Amino acid sequence: MLPRATLAAVLACSALLARAQSTDPNLQNLLAGLTSGNEVTLITPLTSGMLQVTSFNPGTRLSAVEAMAAINRARTQLQALGEPQPTAEEIARMLAGGPIDLPSGRIQAPGSLPASGRPSAIHSQVVAAGTAPPAGAAPASAAGGSAPAPARELAIQQLGGLGIINPSEDQIRTAIVGGTVTTVNGVVQLPGVLAR
Repeated sequence: MLPRATLAAVLACSALLARAQSTDPNLQNLLAGLTSGNEVTLITPLTSGMLQVTSFNPGTRLSAVEAMAAINRARTQLQALGEPQPTAEEIARMLAGGPIDLPSGRIQAPGSLPASGRPSAIHSQVVAAGTAPPAGAAPASAAGGSAPAPARELAIQQLGGLGIINPSEDQIRTAIVGGTVTTVNGVVQLPGVLAR
């Protein structure tokens, strides 16, 4: 019976993982951060036309099953607190700990990720679409590199619009200077954000 239960759990997590990857790029990024242990960026368009850029560092690495379980626990907790459809940013705050603004008011989440060598961290800022984050702010991109921050952010946003949510350095460089990238829908020619 145990192997059958394990198989059912793996299949359920796989279905949730596939759903997360197809429906919400931020949720996909959050899942990638939890499974890699690396910092990721969540970009949320606000009704004001601004963007909320959130850097999330899980501080630990989880298996895919553990990551999905953590995300589902955080989502369930937020729903119990009155948030009917929690965003990936709210889920990340529930995982890392910190203030969360809910319809019923602001709460202080204690954080639910297992402690390892370093604590999880989350930092958010609101920026105008297409502008650089304020000086001294945490990096808004999970990928490194030396291109100017506005160009990198525009490139990452452009790639995100094509469905490339966690781009490689080569993909970011191509989006910055121009060239072709391969997406799930085929090869796309990019003009380059520096050419604008």
